[in-house]
Amino acid sequence: MSEEGSELAKPGPAPVRPKGKMVWAAVIIVILIIGAIAGAWAAGLFETKEEKVLVIAMTSDVETMNPAQTSAMYGPPGMIYETLIARDVNGDYVPGLAESWNFNKDDPDNPTLELTLKQGVKYHDGTPFNTESVKRTIEWYSQNESWVSYEFWAIKHNPSYWDTTDYSGWPESGIWCKDDYNMVLNLTWADVALIFNLSHLYGCMIGPDALWELGVEDYGTAQNWDKVVGTGPFIMDEWVAGDHITLVKNPDYDWGASWYENKGPANIDKVIYRVVPDATTRDAGFMAGDIDILQQVPPSKVATYETTEGVEVMTGPGQGIHYVEFNCLKEPWDNVDLRLAMAHSIDRSEILDTVWHGIGEEGVNLLSPICPEGTAVPAKYNHTYDMTKAEAYFAAAGFEDTDDDDWLENTTSGEELTLELWTTDKAEDVLMGEMLKGQFEDAGVKVDITQYQETVLRTRAQAGEQEAILFWFSWPRAEILDWHFGSWAVGGSNTAHYADPVFDEYVANWTLAETEDEFSDNATAAHIRLLQECPRTPVLFWHQIFAIHDYITGWYIHPMGQEQTINIVDVDIE
Repeated sequence: MSEEGSELAKPGPAPVRPKGKMVWAAVIIVILIIGAIAGAWAAGLFETKEEKVLVIAMTSDVETMNPAQTSAMYGPPGMIYETLIARDVNGDYVPGLAESWNFNKDDPDNPTLELTLKQGVKYHDGTPFNTESVKRTIEWYSQNESWVSYEFWAIKHNPSYWDTTDYSGWPESGIWCKDDYNMVLNLTWADVALIFNLSHLYGCMIGPDALWELGVEDYGTAQNWDKVVGTGPFIMDEWVAGDHITLVKNPDYDWGASWYENKGPANIDKVIYRVVPDATTRDAGFMAGDIDILQQVPPSKVATYETTEGVEVMTGPGQGIHYVEFNCLKEPWDNVDLRLAMAHSIDRSEILDTVWHGIGEEGVNLLSPICPEGTAVPAKYNHTYDMTKAEAYFAAAGFEDTDDDDWLENTTSGEELTLELWTTDKAEDVLMGEMLKGQFEDAGVKVDITQYQETVLRTRAQAGEQEAILFWFSWPRAEILDWHFGSWAVGGSNTAHYADPVFDEYVANWTLAETEDEFSDNATAAHIRLLQECPRTPVLFWHQIFAIHDYITGWYIHPMGQEQTINIVDVDIE
């Protein structure tokens, strides 16, 4: 039972809007939305920037990103790492991670190198770049297991110099960190090479936490690529051994060197180094536009690329040589006269014209033409094509054609002289190897050629498995001779397995040199000693050859060779 008025009142019907007004309201809203979107596009709010990816082809993989364990620091490391002192496009020393430096030689008993570091720099792992990080990096480089420890021997109380591996108590008297950005290297002698050593990739600044965590043997390997840490404009993103290395832009980079137009970040978002050993495959990828830059272009392709629309060929000195190197521990190549006979059997002009189409220079000694210790060598010591000399050296080594069959035999055993020559699988190396085979066989030496991928050849040569190799290097200063022929480096960078106390004495003298003249005199004498001993004979002074598509701007060839930091921040894709 309900009482009157007890039921809830029902809501009335919704008001009815005129249909025409609803349609016009919707149209107005759509127009407003379209106008807002158009305005946003015009303002660039919704613009999606296309990623700029630069693809560079390499003939072989990077051996390691560890400057203390390799003789091949070029390519990706030049974009990842930076140096305290830099070299500009003229080869002049300019500020790098150090804003300034002062080499004080006034007090011969206490020379110093004062450094003022850039502020605001960070390593890729977030570690602050400061004097303490520089000290720890130098400390790591100075370990006896490091191939570059000698670069820092001049620093007082350097543990490697004092033949110890205890780094726990480096005194401040050796490296004095005055504050976060000012430091002093106190030196045992005024090492004239120190500025140079701080300007190339074998003395680059690496995040010390990563270095000390992994150690000399494991830092920089493909297995530990994610621990490769520098201060450079690009960061490691991926390394698939034998296939590719991918670098991505460092978004925080804004401390480019003084001669860079763009201080950072880089214009390019990503750089991919693709490992493409086969020359035909590299060429096809380049012509299809899948590869933007070819480095180490086969000289036979230069004429083709020069006449290809949209392609530019760039050439420049490589600061090094192609050479034939003998294993001085393997008979009969432990015989100096035999090695010199082979040196004078090489027709370098024929190889330069035929294989390199005249790009480069005939190699006559073991140093780049940029080195005064090479050009200062009297001509009589240079290695030149001279079959009269070659025949005399073969006879002195005990090899003559005793049975008139055009092949040289050992005059004692009667065995024919043979040589197994290893080359890389690069097209120009294969061609040079075949020409050397023909020239050596014309001299009476039977030759077999074996090809290896570059890093494999180097590894096997370090182990001493070879008789002779055809290889190359690039370096603009004479102390590279110690790297390649010092007794300390046998089985490492010394793949000739050559040990000579006379040469080592010259090295000791130039290492302790306090003037450029003293350095140069000893380095020239050491160079002459090597030319006389012939653990290696030059073939040609090589030039760098790049092919690039013309939509790439800012790429250049560094006059000091490849072991320099690369100004990648000014490179762009248009």
